[in-house]
Amino acid sequence: MQNNSNQSPSSSPFLKHHEKLELEEKRGGMMDSPALNEFIKVEENFDFMNMGEIGKPKAIASLTALWSDMFPGQAKASPAMKKKYGLLLEQSQVVLSSSNGNQDLLDNIIHDSSDQELLSIIRSLHLKIHLAEIDQDVHMVEVPRSIRAIQKASDVLDTQLILQSFLQYLKKEGPEKFEKFVNNTFLRLISTVHPNETERTTNLMHYTTIQEKYNIWKKDFDSIQSLPTNAPEYRIRREGLNTLRREIKAEIEGLWQSNQLRFGSINVQNEAKRILERYKVIFKAYPLFLKFVKHLAYEAFWRYHAGRYSSSVDWRKMYTQVSHGTSREDTLAAIKQTFSALGVKLNPPKITTPVISFGTWKGGDRDGNPFVIASFTNQTFVEQKEFVLAQYVELAKHLLDKLTISTRYVSVTEELRKSISKDQKLFPYIINIKPEEPYRAKMRYILEKLENTLTRVREVKKQSGETVKPLLGLSLPGPTGYNSVDDLCNDVHTLHGSLLVHESKAQARSLLQDFQILVDTFGLHLTAIDFRQTSEKNSSAVAEYLTAISHPQATAFKKLGEKEKTQLLTELISIDDIELTPWTLGELSKISRDTFETLVIFADAAEADYRSVGKFIISMCQNASDIMIVLFLMKLNNMLQTQGGKIIKCPFDVTGLFETVEDLKAAPRIISDLLSIPIIRNYIMEHRKSKLTVMLGYSDSVRDGSSFASDAQIAKTTLILKQLEGEINRSIGGNNPIQFVFYRGRGDTLPRGFGGSISKALMSQMVTTPEEDHTEQNRYLRRYATVSSALDHLHSVYSSHLSSLLKLPHPESPLFLEYFDFFGKISNSKWNSLVKEADGGRGKEYFQILNNYSILAHLPRSNFASRPVARSGITWDIDTIRAIPFTMALAQMREFTNAYYGLGTALEFGSQILANEGGQTTLGLLSIFMEHCQDQEDLFAQFQSDNEIRSKGASYPSFLDLLERATGKGKDLQKLKESASSSNNLANREILLSTLKLFPSIVDGINAVAKLVNDLEDHKKTPLDVLRRMYKEFSPFRYSIENKETALLIRSKRVVDVYTSELDSSLKGILEETESEAQLSIKWILTINQQEKLVSKTLTQDFESPELFLLHKIQSKWMDKYRKLSHEAKVNINRNKQIQEELRTLNLGIQMSILAISEALGFGG
Repeated sequence: MQNNSNQSPSSSPFLKHHEKLELEEKRGGMMDSPALNEFIKVEENFDFMNMGEIGKPKAIASLTALWSDMFPGQAKASPAMKKKYGLLLEQSQVVLSSSNGNQDLLDNIIHDSSDQELLSIIRSLHLKIHLAEIDQDVHMVEVPRSIRAIQKASDVLDTQLILQSFLQYLKKEGPEKFEKFVNNTFLRLISTVHPNETERTTNLMHYTTIQEKYNIWKKDFDSIQSLPTNAPEYRIRREGLNTLRREIKAEIEGLWQSNQLRFGSINVQNEAKRILERYKVIFKAYPLFLKFVKHLAYEAFWRYHAGRYSSSVDWRKMYTQVSHGTSREDTLAAIKQTFSALGVKLNPPKITTPVISFGTWKGGDRDGNPFVIASFTNQTFVEQKEFVLAQYVELAKHLLDKLTISTRYVSVTEELRKSISKDQKLFPYIINIKPEEPYRAKMRYILEKLENTLTRVREVKKQSGETVKPLLGLSLPGPTGYNSVDDLCNDVHTLHGSLLVHESKAQARSLLQDFQILVDTFGLHLTAIDFRQTSEKNSSAVAEYLTAISHPQATAFKKLGEKEKTQLLTELISIDDIELTPWTLGELSKISRDTFETLVIFADAAEADYRSVGKFIISMCQNASDIMIVLFLMKLNNMLQTQGGKIIKCPFDVTGLFETVEDLKAAPRIISDLLSIPIIRNYIMEHRKSKLTVMLGYSDSVRDGSSFASDAQIAKTTLILKQLEGEINRSIGGNNPIQFVFYRGRGDTLPRGFGGSISKALMSQMVTTPEEDHTEQNRYLRRYATVSSALDHLHSVYSSHLSSLLKLPHPESPLFLEYFDFFGKISNSKWNSLVKEADGGRGKEYFQILNNYSILAHLPRSNFASRPVARSGITWDIDTIRAIPFTMALAQMREFTNAYYGLGTALEFGSQILANEGGQTTLGLLSIFMEHCQDQEDLFAQFQSDNEIRSKGASYPSFLDLLERATGKGKDLQKLKESASSSNNLANREILLSTLKLFPSIVDGINAVAKLVNDLEDHKKTPLDVLRRMYKEFSPFRYSIENKETALLIRSKRVVDVYTSELDSSLKGILEETESEAQLSIKWILTINQQEKLVSKTLTQDFESPELFLLHKIQSKWMDKYRKLSHEAKVNINRNKQIQEELRTLNLGIQMSILAISEALGFGG
């Protein structure tokens, strides 16, 4: 082909044609020009004058597609970058698709890429992953068909609709107690400040804006299709769509051009402000939600009564006459009209309490965060009040322009007249009040009081910072503002009530009711702040105080036995005039002084606004005295008052947090001990409305004992506590029964109590109490990003709580729980052998792998959170590492052992033990009994006795029964003992022994195992039969297995190998063991649920995407480079400065990769 590059521009055929067209245009014959007609004879795709195409708005196929179009233009060296970006993803897919997984070409491309190029690619992938998540939310992608096909219709984790639950209660209990049931069934959602949100708040706001605009764009784009293209409305909306599209692109571009990382550490103040942003959305969503629940309770009431009366011919006849529609609203209206026409008066329920309230750990969580000190707590109380008042001011201003109702048409109540008259005297300077618009006048006075209160709060806020002088009490504005939430409630309720009784119900139930709901729920405090601190720090504060006042027991206090300590604390609490003086405070250590100063601030806050103070949580609670210590600290701050040895004032809820598996086991004993102390029991009954909160730890029990063991122990503990509640109430009698309130400290990831579905998490609970508290962590708070997502979340939480509360317990739940507990203990033992050092465990080597080949060592250098990675020190082990960074490190390298490890061993060897093949388990139990138990003669004597005597007082009924089955009618125990004596090499004996040691005593364990072996034999069942029944019918077990199934989909040996390719051969055996455990777990899960492959029942992320694999490859490369440079820095002093700069750059890249992988997985830590 000839090269025409030498042809002059003027001789170009196109330019000659162009000149011809211009000449025709000057002559005025443009549209009829032969030249033009010749020019526009083109294919349809090039018909640029088709007005139909010009009139259409430009579509957005998806946000990810939009970004893919934008990315090359936003990256430097666009063509090369686009090519490399595509090639890396292509090779990642090749690796994932091939059986041998050859990664040489991919490694070469990554190796030949600069760190800056790789950082650009990671930033692009991170943005793409975020946008894909929004695509899914906006398009409401459902659970894939493959998942739905596996879920059975009778899934025990299914949730009922709220209306179904209300109707279920009415059918079972009748309408008399329905109102009380709804008002006494509620949740408190507590936002923690746990460091599992890796994103910057400003970036999250960008994503929220994109989602909101894309939602609007999609709805408008779908609706415009039905309009004719020449309609004026079409043109207007088309331009609106195009404008929205440009705005979405601008937001995406803004994200790309912004720092996606923090370049400095986040402080506790900014972490706290991050949570406040979510309440702007909650303020819009919550009134809608509560009105919806009230309407459903109302509807359920009327439908229930309609069902009862529908057997009457007269009722049906009247209903037929008044019914004029088929909609839900028409049906409800017809039901009410029917009862009215027949003269039947019914009183529908009045819902007077918020069914969901909110709390926070912001400013009060002192467990392991040295930056949460008294001055920060002080500041938080004031900032929350400022925030809520600012929201009310905006709403009052809006209502001021809406409540223009005139007395010419609508009257007012006398109560409202008097209220306005009182306000007129208080605010004579407010002019332009129209007498004929009393509703607007009252709202103007409400606005004035709110603004005066807000002004005072902002004046006080200026004093915050380092001060520990209590501030909330100083924020009271006097008579021209609101000194209590009750005053504000009265004003709003007076307005609302007047509208209701004067035929203005529609207005009363609109924005004004929203205002009323917000005030009733959030008061002047926004959220109640919980106080949380370790039992050790609380104990130290008391010990130091006793030393300061020269108490005779001061030096011995911490060493006292539990009985002596509770006795001493009872005496101290009972002293009427004991108090903390400034002189005593000055003699304490800095940490203990800060504890007292914080409690003084809480005491001041409670005096100023009783609703501002939440619950007092004792982390690592191991005895009843740990709870009593906090009550004594309250006594010293005048929060608790006594008279004549009796508590006469203490409205605060003090609860122990039972974190580890061993703590959970001890919880019932501790609660029983606490309630056996008369002064404490009276305090609970008289000052806490007989409610005692018990906090259950999910994250640390997993870290401590394995995910499977934690699931089993929490289920067992809650059942024992429920039984204990009944026993206590039977013993004390009366009409004021003790009620336990479970405070569930869930994390927001699979191994920390949550599995992707809040509904399933709540439905899996062994026991649900009418009132419960649930923690919601930073990343979890994304559910409040938009009004629609917040409404969906609130509905899910409340409907699941109702369903769980009303579900009938399975008749075999106690027995199923014993099986679950047994398998859980084997899992615990297996986990201990991996992460702990005692009894030959490999914890030191395992953490050596994590410290060198996971992100764990990089987290302290990352700017994700203010709280330290470990409780103490910088050399981490299972006892010091925090649950969140531990989970994050395991998830990012896709090892994820804390989410599944121990399950396979538990089911494999537990099933073998229970099967008792050839009597091996019987011999093993007897062998262990003879070796480890002291009271052998007692057992053997009971064995020889007849059944009647044995049934009256046998210490080991199930074990005796098992031995009798083994010996037969001859009861020749000696021969069996001889066989047991030589059975030290029996299969599974070591696993059995280590499991039995986790029971309260080995004898208890022997009897528990024997009971299960006997149960299988009695009912001719196999262990697998029981496991499959439990999966189908026992919700705690099913939820646990489903979580492990998803965890094993997340785990990837291929990715683990990427990170540990240079692992020392002496440590490879540990990873071989974790892989073996993973495969064994997969085998058992598929055997139990009878599937061919693993399927996530909740999470919808693609854990095998090329994007995610590429992120892992780049992160591992950078961490390997960081490790080598760090070593070089120690030996090459001359290059130290240059190396440190390189390390800083690498650290930023690693942080960016952590951010992107967290988004791809769908969770942080």
